[in-house]
Amino acid sequence: MNYIKTSEHFPSCSEKGENACYFWLPASGNLRAIVQLAHGMCEYAERYEHLAEVLCQKDIALISHDHPGHGRSAAAAEDLGFIDETNGADLLTEDFRKMHLIIRERFPDTPVFLLGHSMGSFVVRDYLSRWSDGLSGAVICGTAGPNPAAKIGILLAKAIIRLKGSRHRSKLLSSISTGAYGKAFPGDPAGQNAWISRDSELTARYAADPFCNYLFTAAGYRDLFTLLARVSEPDWAASLPKELPLYLIAGEQDPVGDMGKGVRVVADRLHKAGIRDLTLRLYADDRHEIFNELDKDRVFSDLLCWLEERLPAEKV
Repeated sequence: MNYIKTSEHFPSCSEKGENACYFWLPASGNLRAIVQLAHGMCEYAERYEHLAEVLCQKDIALISHDHPGHGRSAAAAEDLGFIDETNGADLLTEDFRKMHLIIRERFPDTPVFLLGHSMGSFVVRDYLSRWSDGLSGAVICGTAGPNPAAKIGILLAKAIIRLKGSRHRSKLLSSISTGAYGKAFPGDPAGQNAWISRDSELTARYAADPFCNYLFTAAGYRDLFTLLARVSEPDWAASLPKELPLYLIAGEQDPVGDMGKGVRVVADRLHKAGIRDLTLRLYADDRHEIFNELDKDRVFSDLLCWLEERLPAEKV
C-alpha cells in the first residue's frame, strides 16, 4: 500500500453526534498536497480507498469524513439517511467546513484541493460560495444542472414530514429522485442500480452494502433538494472567486447530470461568471460513479494531471 490510514471522530456542528473521519497519508512521509473529499448520498468515505491509493502514490493525501447520517457517522442503522431534524443542508456544509479547519490546523502549509461527488458536489459548490480562502482548486464530480423540480421536491418532502415524520422513508420521494435513474438503462442486470456504473461487480457490491442499500429519509431528501436548489440559483457561479481553478468531471451517461447536459450548463454558467481556470471533462460511456467505472484508470490519470499542473512549482 502507498498510504498509512488512520481514523478518528470529531463533533458534528449539530452538537448531537460525531462524524467519523479518515486520513490516508502517503507512506513515503512526503506530503505535497491534500484532497479533501465530500462523498455522495447513500455511501461513505471508505468507498474511496482506491482513490487514496492512487493519490498517495504521488504523495497526495486523501482526507474525508462520513457525512451525518452516513457510514460510521450514523449511530445506528435507523439513523442512515437522516441528517438533521430541521437544517441538514447547512449542517452538511458546516461539518465539511469543520473538517477543513482540522486539516488546516494540522497541515497549515500544504496545498488543499476540494473534491465533491454527487450530493458531495452540492456540498462543495455551496462551500465555495461561502468559504474559498486559501484553496488550491476544486473538483466537482457527478454534479447536476439546474432542476426546477428541486423546489417541488422540497415542498413535497416537507409535506411528507408533516404527515409522517422526518424519519419516514418515502418510496415516492425516492421514485422522483435516484429511484428513477435505473430506468435509463433498460435490460441492465443491475436493475435500479444500473445508473451507478457499468461495472457489474461494483453494482453488486453496492447492492449488498448496508451503508449504501437504504432509502433516504424524508428530511434527508428535503436537505438534498435544498442544496441542489441553492447551488442552482443564477447568482451561484458569480459568487465564486474568479481565480479558483475548477475541474468539472462526469460520465456522459450519468442521469444525475442529465446525460452531460446539466453538467455543461454548470460549466457554461461558470465560464460566463469569469472563472479563469475552468476545465470540463465528460467521459462518453461512463455513468454516475466515474471513480468506479470500467475506465477508472483513465479518470484517475486525468485527475492526477490536473492536480499536478496546479501544484506550486516548488512542490513538483
